[in-house]
Amino acid sequence: MQMTQSLSQRMEQKLVMTRQMIQSIEMLQLPLMDLQQNINQELVGNPWLEMVEGDEAVEPPVTSTQEIRIEKAEAQAREGDDPRLKRMEALLHEWNDPNTRSARPRYSGDEDAKMEAMANTPAPNTSLEEHLMQQLHLCKEEERLKTLAKVIIGSLDESGYLRVPLMDLFYRNEGGVRQALVDDQVTEEEAELALELVQSFDPPGVGARDVRECLLLQLARHADDVSFEERLVAQHLDDLSHNRLPKIAKEMDCTIEKVKEGLAHIGHLNPNPGRGFGGTRPQYVVPDVIVEEVDGEYHIRINEHMLPSLRVSQDSLALLRREPKDSAVRDYVLSKLGSAVWLMESVIQRRNTLYRIAQQIVDIQKPFFEHGPSHLKPLMMQEIAERIGMHVSTVSRALAGKYIQTPQGLYPMKYFFTGGFKTVDGEDESNRAIMLKIQEMVKGESKDKPLSDEDIMAKLKAEGIDIARRTVAKYREKLKIPSSRQRKEY
Repeated sequence: MQMTQSLSQRMEQKLVMTRQMIQSIEMLQLPLMDLQQNINQELVGNPWLEMVEGDEAVEPPVTSTQEIRIEKAEAQAREGDDPRLKRMEALLHEWNDPNTRSARPRYSGDEDAKMEAMANTPAPNTSLEEHLMQQLHLCKEEERLKTLAKVIIGSLDESGYLRVPLMDLFYRNEGGVRQALVDDQVTEEEAELALELVQSFDPPGVGARDVRECLLLQLARHADDVSFEERLVAQHLDDLSHNRLPKIAKEMDCTIEKVKEGLAHIGHLNPNPGRGFGGTRPQYVVPDVIVEEVDGEYHIRINEHMLPSLRVSQDSLALLRREPKDSAVRDYVLSKLGSAVWLMESVIQRRNTLYRIAQQIVDIQKPFFEHGPSHLKPLMMQEIAERIGMHVSTVSRALAGKYIQTPQGLYPMKYFFTGGFKTVDGEDESNRAIMLKIQEMVKGESKDKPLSDEDIMAKLKAEGIDIARRTVAKYREKLKIPSSRQRKEY
């Protein structure tokens, strides 16, 4: 076969994501608090983007690139020297000077409000490791034991458990050869003593190797007689978790009431002693969309009260008219001006998209807004996308991390999208509505004869919902409802 080379031309069309398009998509995905932070960052870095304050904020904000261009055409250049031009030239000089392009702060003490805010930011919460290390430093044990305890503390998981074999912290096997990680003199007795030291620290139960040991460590600190509870945990923890109270009572030669009393005491213990620590802060939820009922009608409002009112500086227009077309200052101003315009347009596009999606949710899920979650209808994102003429991926991005405040409470916007079943009457019943029915059935069941999955299935079928037993079991597990055997009260 003969190989030849040739040149050919062809035309093709393809979509290329510009920086502005990427910015619009990113803005669409941001929840309200993240959007506020993003806008504040742009305000800091863009001298031609201004925040409207006081009485000026009453004026309507610029709402499109076209309106901004009209404002540019109508604006009159100011006469005389513009101090902003000198500032711009200084900024460009600093930007291009490698000796000044650093992370040095440009603020002056208390005059900078941002530095004041940083100074007032609370310190992060103490982690479990830090909390234990503080106690280790205060104890008066010999240094070698404290060194081993330090290794153990650093190996605990977030719940406060030691999940690896104790001696594996000090030795490892490579190719059948045992290698020391601390020194080759650590004995099992020393390691156990170091672990006991860690287990003596607060919170009670820390350093345990399993739930049984964790609960026993906590019971050991009680001043009261807890020998019965210790026997329950040591010998019947699995039976307790499966609610086998008659079996426990028989083997311990006591009444079921006695077992229930011990179980109630054990229920006050903490199986995750390390969970109360860590540098995590509470996550505050602010609704992006607010739906209010006024005279029987539902009104939608996009929540933007946290966002500053923005405008493009008119000084930039005067500066553009005076600068030559090939000026570096002009290029810089145009770049920042374009960034400001795209930011505002992205926020407006986000607002319009959220409103259109929220309007469809209210129209389709009106029974939910009137009567609550039990009247939620099956709804797919594809249906909303087709109704508003957008791609389903755009709808998904717009809903990500967003919350909606309704007369029924605060919900994630994705809450309203769920599959469902057809009833015998041809009505649609959502998965969440069915799960709510299961929850209500369990709440109203007889405690000494709880409903089995088959019983729940039969009740749902009596309501016209054709559902399989395994689906009932799946929904029950999602709701974290134990099995009927575990729910039974003796």
